[in-house]
Amino acid sequence: MIIAVCDDDPTEVHKYRDTIVDVSEKELTNVDIQTYTSGKQMLFEFDSKENIPDIIFLDIIMPNMNGIEVANSLRAKGFDGEIIFLTQSENYWQNAFDVHAYHYILKNDCSEEKFRTILHNAVESVLEKNEDCILFSSYGETLSIRLRDIYYFEVRGRIIAVFYSDGSFEFYSSLSKLEEQLAGRNFIRIHRSYLVSKNCIAKVFYNSVILKNNTKLPVGRAYKNIVAKMFEKGASN
Repeated sequence: MIIAVCDDDPTEVHKYRDTIVDVSEKELTNVDIQTYTSGKQMLFEFDSKENIPDIIFLDIIMPNMNGIEVANSLRAKGFDGEIIFLTQSENYWQNAFDVHAYHYILKNDCSEEKFRTILHNAVESVLEKNEDCILFSSYGETLSIRLRDIYYFEVRGRIIAVFYSDGSFEFYSSLSKLEEQLAGRNFIRIHRSYLVSKNCIAKVFYNSVILKNNTKLPVGRAYKNIVAKMFEKGASN
């Protein structure tokens, strides 16, 4: 997560940077904070940067180029992250809609608690936008499903069925290929016919698992030790 703060007042930049650092240490991980004291400086560095911010806190009343002009330029360059105006002026809030701003904060009317809440919500918005999805295709139909919505995969001959929060979908593949594709993404093989999201497992027994949607699936003999070790705290006979 990359967060930028742009304000022509260095004191304000440091103030909000410190708050973001404090929030990130308590609630976020791997946050890189970029700071700028002019919109032109930020735009210039964006052109040469590979790591573009996910969230920008942007002052409006700045010399040479105001925040609204900076935001318009950012959007014209294809920036699709969250822009949060952080300003003393109430006069530009209508312009904020034109650049699809996430929020419009008045510095004199924003407590630290409110700032933290807005930051937290903006982070959640970014995470939702960037959340891992997987594409499935069958008979000309393509479906994108968020990984967190998937309960499990079941192989039926040469056909795989994916069961997720909104239903199920069938496509041609193999569980071995899916295992490789989903390596490191919290999926576990519990049976030669089932690949399951570890996040969706509610209970683990010696011969079966119960998912959070109350689906009961068998645990294959060859996978019992793997499942038991991974979930030994919840396993029972």
